[in-house]
Amino acid sequence: MQRLGDIREHFWLTLAMAKHCEVDLAEAMRDGRISTTDYADHITRCRACPSPEHCKHWLKNASAGDEPPQYCQNKASFAELTSVPA
Repeated sequence: MQRLGDIREHFWLTLAMAKHCEVDLAEAMRDGRISTTDYADHITRCRACPSPEHCKHWLKNASAGDEPPQYCQNKASFAELTSVPA
């Protein structure tokens, strides 16, 4: 079984990457675009990522409009959430 990363660290990484992608997960949940389970799944997918240090570095150096790295486990979901009108 794969060991998951620290929940607090990945909670904040998930929110930071979502913010970079102009996704507000809490708002998406309030609007009914995602469920509470979907919200938790974003964090769990992030916890399974083997590259949190790379992610931190990427977030620190990313410019507005940069797509998330290919290894981001939430990249597709964030793209889908930004393409859905609020």
